[in-house]
Amino acid sequence: MIERVRRLCHGDGRLMAAMMYGSFAQGEGDEFSDVEVILFFKDEALEELDPRDWICQIAPVELYFVNEFGIGTAIFENLGRGEFHFDKASDIRKINESWNETDWSPSLDDTLLLDRTGELTRRLQRIVGPPLERDTPERIRFLCNSLVNWILFGLNLLARGELARALTILGSVQVYLLRMVRVLEGSTVHWATPSKLLEQDLSEASYARYAACTARLDKESLNSAYVAAWIWGRTLTEALSEKHGTDLPATLLDSIDEHLNRVCGVLGEMEP
Repeated sequence: MIERVRRLCHGDGRLMAAMMYGSFAQGEGDEFSDVEVILFFKDEALEELDPRDWICQIAPVELYFVNEFGIGTAIFENLGRGEFHFDKASDIRKINESWNETDWSPSLDDTLLLDRTGELTRRLQRIVGPPLERDTPERIRFLCNSLVNWILFGLNLLARGELARALTILGSVQVYLLRMVRVLEGSTVHWATPSKLLEQDLSEASYARYAACTARLDKESLNSAYVAAWIWGRTLTEALSEKHGTDLPATLLDSIDEHLNRVCGVLGEMEP
């Protein structure tokens, strides 16, 4: 399907440039991965374009719609998924240094599908390569602050009795726990989606700690998960802060300890 996309791009004179992103651009794609493409058409041509008709030239499409992020999403006959950005050629400038904050590609060859002017190539050459360095004092401070924020948010929901919403917020807590442990274990390639390939990326001990931070939709399970998440989070926070010599908000952390005990109760001794 990717080769069909490439041929289609080269054969469409309205298209000025095209690139892939995501798993295939990172060399990790398999039969379960999405095809993710950004297409830059001549500005005037895009107004006349029918996105579904364009995608149907790749393979039979069972469903096409624009998703909640404004991205054209296709479900193909073989149940493969594709995400297609239909953008103006003048939007190529959005591919800049901020791109690899959330995405990255190891090489230009894995990313570039078409470039008739050379502008996309020039922009990609500045950002392709290894992922950004995540183990910096500024990023560590942000991770620790974010963990405190989401934990407190979830605890307040638990105290109010909003269990379903507390379960949703637990997902945000888990994102920051996983980014913190990935920094400590030197496994930050899957930063944007930190649960990706977690079974391969994380040590057995950390995977078990993470498992304890998951929950069902009932009060006891949520209480246990939040307690486990906070205990692990404090351990990670202290380790990262010590590594970078950053200050800890000790009084605030102790206050959250007390709040956790009030909301969740004493659930017994848990291994730190």
